[in-house]
Parts: sequence; structure tokens; C-alpha cells
Amino acid sequence: QVVYYLATPPTVFLPILAGLAAAHLNQRGDPSRRVVVEKPFGHDLDSSRELNRQLQEAFSEEQIYRIDHYLAKDTVQNVLAFRFSNAIFEASWNRNLIQSVQITAAEEEGIGTRAGYYDQAGAVRDMVQNHVLQLLALVAMEPPTTFDANDIRKSKLELLRAVQPLDPQTSVRGQYHGYLKENGVAAGSRRETFAAAMLSVENWRWDGVPFFIRTGKALHRRATQVVIRFRDSPSCASRSPPAADSPP
Repeated sequence: QVVYYLATPPTVFLPILAGLAAAHLNQRGDPSRRVVVEKPFGHDLDSSRELNRQLQEAFSEEQIYRIDHYLAKDTVQNVLAFRFSNAIFEASWNRNLIQSVQITAAEEEGIGTRAGYYDQAGAVRDMVQNHVLQLLALVAMEPPTTFDANDIRKSKLELLRAVQPLDPQTSVRGQYHGYLKENGVAAGSRRETFAAAMLSVENWRWDGVPFFIRTGKALHRRATQVVIRFRDSPSCASRSPPAADSPP
């Protein structure tokens, strides 16, 4: 078994793929040869499509592994079990009983020595379009037909296609104090280190339920969490009072 793990700056992904193909090390279609690519998978739609095109030229789909390391965390992996192994949640996991969903990925530290990468990427590319959306998909997706990887991916894709475009009026980007003094950050950089937004999912389960997402560096505490807020139960005041001769 041979695995080519592209743990490199994203700027050299394409030269590496070209070099593997030129040296005939890819062996397209051979299941014993695999390639692993971590995020960022391109820096925009065009570059991600080009990376995908070159991957599929050099390797067959069965040889390609596009990895989000967030999914390897035990708690993240347990989301599926939490949702789909507890029948009690299916009846309540919808717009009728859930008022809102908050997804937070906060970090206490700043960018450290990653200015070369981070000042080009920012919080949206570094966290939102991969880690945060993966959490959103796990929390909100429909039950997959099976727990086979392809069926889970289909359910995630269906959910993400139902997410509506961001509204600038309900989106925020910010930058922590001192970011411009970090070693390697461009003078006057406006790169965001914090991003928050309200997302809408247009399907039968989540129509009208706001999903609040936020992520950032140099925040007050480190936390990755999903908060489900259920709707208030009917007030006791709305119930009929007991009869006069009823015991207290």
C-alpha cells in the first residue's frame, strides 16, 4: 500500500500531482496507490475545480481521499451516533421543536507563525467553508440510507445544497487587535480573523430555523460546540385551572 499524503502548502498541490503523474507513480486505477489531500482545497471555486480536475486526471475517484481532519475528532464522529442511534431525537429534530442552532469554533491563540498562509486565507476559508460546514452538515443532514461513506456523503451534499447564500446584513467579519503587528502579516491587511453569519436551510426539516455560525482567533476561550435551542414548552398559564373541589 502506497499513500501520497499532501501535507504541504496548498500552492504546491498541483506541481506535486503533475510530478507524480510524470514519474508514473500515480498508477491510476490501482487501489494500492492512494492520494490524500487536506484543506484548503483551493482558494476559490475556480481553483478548487482545477485541483479536482487534476486529481481525477492522475488518480481514479476510488484512490482520492479529500480529508477534513476535524472529522477525526471523537466528539465530531459521535454526532452521527448521537442523532441516529437515539430514536427519541428524530421526532424532535426539526423546525417544530427547535428554535435555533448555534455552531461555534473559537480559539484563544492568534495566528502564531502561520501568517504566510493565514493572511491569504482568513477565517472564512480556513474554518467556515470546511470545519464549520462539516459540523453543520452532521447536525442538520437527513438520515443516510446506510452508514456507508457514500450514503453519508450524499446526505451531507443534499443538506449543503439547501443552504442559502449568505446575506451581508446578517454576516460579520472582524480582525483581532494586534493582528497587524504579527510577524509576516502584510501592512494594512484587512484579512478577517473572525467570521459569523446566520444561515438558512430551505428544506422541510429546517425551514425558518436560523443557524448561527461563528469562528475566530484570539477570543476569550477555546471552544468548539453546537448549541441546540428548543422552543419553549406551552406555559402552564395556558392550561385550564383545576376545579374548585380538586385537591391542591
